[in-house]
Amino acid sequence: MRVKFGRYLTPILLSFIFFAFMSCKNSSNDFMRIDLSDAVEYIEAPPGYFVGDMIRLENEFKPLEKKDMGHVLNLLENENNYLWLRIRFDIPRELQDADLGLYIGYIHSADRVWLNNSAIRTYGSFPPNALGAGYQAQYFMFPRNILKQKETNTILIQVWTGISISMSDEIFVAPQKDIFQKAERHSFFNSRIYLCAAVIMLLICFLYMILFVKMRKFDESRTYLYFGLLVFYSLGFLLPFYIAEIPWIKPVYMSYSIIVKWFMCFGAYTAIYFASSFITNWLRYKESRKTIVIRMLLWGIPLVVTLTAPSLKSLISYAPFLFLIVISQFCFCMPKFFKAFRDNTRRQLAKQCLLGYSPVLIGLVIDFIVRLILKNRNLPFFSLYGWQLTLYTFLFYLMSRFAQMYMHSTALKEQLTEFNAHLEDVVAIRTKELSETNFMLSRGLETVAHVQKNFLPKKDTVFRGWQLAVSYNPLDNNVSGDLYDYYYTDQTLDGFGIFDVSGHGIPAGLMTILAKSIISQHFISGLSQNRSMSDVLKDINDSYIKEKSNVENYITGILFHFGAFDKKDKCPVELANAGHPAPLLYSKESDSVTEVKYENPNEQYGILGVDGLPVSFPAVNCSMGVNDILVCFTDGLTEATNSDSEDFGKQRLIDILKENNSKSAEEIKESIMTAYKEFVGKQKPFDDLTIIVLKRTLSKDFLEEI
Repeated sequence: MRVKFGRYLTPILLSFIFFAFMSCKNSSNDFMRIDLSDAVEYIEAPPGYFVGDMIRLENEFKPLEKKDMGHVLNLLENENNYLWLRIRFDIPRELQDADLGLYIGYIHSADRVWLNNSAIRTYGSFPPNALGAGYQAQYFMFPRNILKQKETNTILIQVWTGISISMSDEIFVAPQKDIFQKAERHSFFNSRIYLCAAVIMLLICFLYMILFVKMRKFDESRTYLYFGLLVFYSLGFLLPFYIAEIPWIKPVYMSYSIIVKWFMCFGAYTAIYFASSFITNWLRYKESRKTIVIRMLLWGIPLVVTLTAPSLKSLISYAPFLFLIVISQFCFCMPKFFKAFRDNTRRQLAKQCLLGYSPVLIGLVIDFIVRLILKNRNLPFFSLYGWQLTLYTFLFYLMSRFAQMYMHSTALKEQLTEFNAHLEDVVAIRTKELSETNFMLSRGLETVAHVQKNFLPKKDTVFRGWQLAVSYNPLDNNVSGDLYDYYYTDQTLDGFGIFDVSGHGIPAGLMTILAKSIISQHFISGLSQNRSMSDVLKDINDSYIKEKSNVENYITGILFHFGAFDKKDKCPVELANAGHPAPLLYSKESDSVTEVKYENPNEQYGILGVDGLPVSFPAVNCSMGVNDILVCFTDGLTEATNSDSEDFGKQRLIDILKENNSKSAEEIKESIMTAYKEFVGKQKPFDDLTIIVLKRTLSKDFLEEI
């Protein structure tokens, strides 16, 4: 059963949002809190200043407003100075003698805290091995003996300014139990949850790298590769969010600047690159080499700028420019995404892609509203939650696709096993069926061939004033789509025709039987009515269309009419052509060979047997004297090819006719066939072949056969 995963996506995302909001609220109304968000003051001082120096400068502290807490670094006049924060508070009667602590949602930089000039705790580490506190919650438990129960308490916080400083505006003193619970919730949703996700992502990456290696011969393997790399580089991007939870993995020589540049930025750029590649491959499109080069440049330029930036502060100033370059990677995959929605074969893939990326898109919208419009910096980044859901959604899709492939492969294997078990029986049955079919087919071929052989005129008939030679070569077992016929009265040749029915084998052979009857009938009736060959061909076309009904084929051909010999023993010739190769005429008088065709080719068009097709078969007239030769043929001759894919062509036929004009019609025909066989060699013919050679002789020398 197909799982409708999309219906569960919105509830899951809303659940994350709900728990994230709950993480920033007090879990109980039993605890009293001292809100200090409006009591923060600041001053900047050189790195060498310590707590004692701050006492001397206590009158120089200035109020820190909530609106400036998101970008404290902008308040510094000298970027090399450290920032000192001062918070002073009195303990109300209700909380006196209680175990108290201080909660600061976060200070992303490294910091040290003193209470009443006594060191309390340090988050992160200061130079030379600087490490920011990341996104974990900061809280400080105050020893009761240091707190002043009835006097003002002073908290001093020294903050390293080597990175962009952003701090929470949720600052309060409360009982330690409340502080601990609040800090744990904040750390879980802002830091530890990414550590858990990193472990899962590492396993996912390992799994898909294995799938890629095992399936690299299949097209699907690239999808696994890009997804695995996408997950892997997302790990690097998330590292600054959770590294404070596991500081022991950070080598002493690795600065926070290196972590941000080589993990967060490099991971983000590369993850976006493979996200675009993954979308393109998911939609089953391919990228051109030019596109790949451009995308590599869009990946490499921001990376070089990032790695060569002199400090994190300068890198932050480049951030908008770098962001635009990196995000332009999607300009190459988004057109393919919209194109896939218009393609019925890819629309489902596009829907899955949209559904898969919808959590991170929704998260980005929520972050925009919460952080830029509502100015709330205490909530986690919902886009990072959405990114996790996006990865898990595509993990679900890919695992489902892999499962389908596995089940299909298993089913196929079972079918092959079953087939092999009964292979001998199946082969025996199929062999018997094939033998019976071949027997019936051969009987059918023999029948059609026999009928064709009987209705075609004899090749050795003798006519007054003519030598006739015919070469008839069917392609399939003596059954041909070629048709020839001649018409005569008392050894006087009145006309003949050569035709080519489309197709081969039995269907074409059967249609020649129908066509011969129609052609003979109309030629004889047209001759008795003194109709032109042009009109006769039109009548043949109409009748053939009507008689063949819905059979899908057509005929090309030429119909000839020969008149009576004149005093110079010349015979007038009239012909009409219906899309057939033009015949060749050798003139003894001029010792030349010409194609017999209508002067204006635009007025001659059409074939026989196509309903609704306009046709025009204008008549062509010429005459043939003694020793003139007429050669007619089907396209199986001129379009025959050799092993070099060259056509036999008409020029070769013209040359043969010129060289052998003194020979008899039979000898000329044999010369043509010999040249044809030498030309094609071992190449198998692809069409039926018919050649007719007519040579004029002296009509007065004719002797009737006894």
